[in-house]
Amino acid sequence: MTPTPETTSAMDPVAPRTPATWEAARGRATAPCSIALLVGSVLLQRLGFSVGGGQIHLTVPFTLVVLAIGMRTGEFRIVGAKLRAVAVMWFAAGVCTLLQVAVGFTPSLLSLGFVIVLYAMLAFSARLSPAAVASVERVFLGMMAGFAVVSVLQMLVQFLGVPYEDLLQRVVPESLLLNEYHTADPIAYGESLRRSNGVLFLEPSFLSMYLGLAVALAVYRRRGWVLVTVLLVGLVPPLGGSGVVVAVPALALLALTSGRRALLTILPALAVAVLVATVTPLGERYIERSTEATDSRTSSSFRLIQPYSALLGPSVDGPLVAAVGHGAGSANDYLIAVGTPEVTQPIVPKVVFEYGMVGALGILMVLLVTLGKGVRARPWTAGLLLLYLYVNASFLESTTVFMTLFWISLLPAVSADHQSRR
Repeated sequence: MTPTPETTSAMDPVAPRTPATWEAARGRATAPCSIALLVGSVLLQRLGFSVGGGQIHLTVPFTLVVLAIGMRTGEFRIVGAKLRAVAVMWFAAGVCTLLQVAVGFTPSLLSLGFVIVLYAMLAFSARLSPAAVASVERVFLGMMAGFAVVSVLQMLVQFLGVPYEDLLQRVVPESLLLNEYHTADPIAYGESLRRSNGVLFLEPSFLSMYLGLAVALAVYRRRGWVLVTVLLVGLVPPLGGSGVVVAVPALALLALTSGRRALLTILPALAVAVLVATVTPLGERYIERSTEATDSRTSSSFRLIQPYSALLGPSVDGPLVAAVGHGAGSANDYLIAVGTPEVTQPIVPKVVFEYGMVGALGILMVLLVTLGKGVRARPWTAGLLLLYLYVNASFLESTTVFMTLFWISLLPAVSADHQSRR
């Protein structure tokens, strides 16, 4: 859009704006770097390379390169308030690490480096017009509709007697595949059926997370019952609670607004889900997983309950440890040492154990305040924040960090009413 003399004088009576400065003020009309980040987070999700005996996700350097390109082209900018928040996080982590080294602890410098690298995105915002944001959302919803179909097909062919096979291993050398994830979990112990991971996702739970966000976004953006049904049906074969955790809070919030009629779009999908649940063992497995947290031998207990009892108690072993923690990366070593390596490390107990109260204030509070403000403007991401803060081992898991920061912090907020008028 080229501004007219009337509009330029209304905005700035001293210096009429050129088309370039008009675009800078209103936001870019295209979003190539934002779309590249989004697509790359899926296509490269299972790829990595070895460094110092460990593996680094390929999405980490890819994200840094795309952020740098976006800065160069003007699509991304560093926001002063956000940069100060990130600086507080880095400073808190750095001070704790120096004090830990001074008293003889051996924190992981690689773990500290991940804190610095992964959360750099928090300082950025995308300068995009509402039309550009809509294009990013269309790409995401279209991509996830495709993966929903793949999810169903992965399960369907197994029902037809075709054994599960990791198709990505056919084309990618094993040395480039990340190996610390449960990519092909069975639907239950001893079962031959494998939960769907969409081929390219690290685990079924990650596919579930992406589909859950797509469901919430599609309903808020009133994309119609066909798309919502495809996405919701695709949520069933991964048998993951992550998608439910992401989608349900968003739908509950929508029910409290004037846009609650959009919830009618989920009714056809619910009917299909009931049908699938009654004719396959998937419904029974979902019911079992929804109540398994009370069993200390289950993955839900390892993820939702035991991390707090396992890590918060030792976090106050003396005033120094309570203040600055045991050291970056030490939570994993501690859980292995006490014989509970299967217990995960959600962000709250992990940060308190590794960085103490200084970390709780300088890291957790900063993240809670910064990201919490973003959720108010983007209610479909409320469940994503819940997943990040409580359910998943998210602090240094690059895929979850990327999803959280991209949708809650990087992408501009555009109201549902504005999108529906387009």
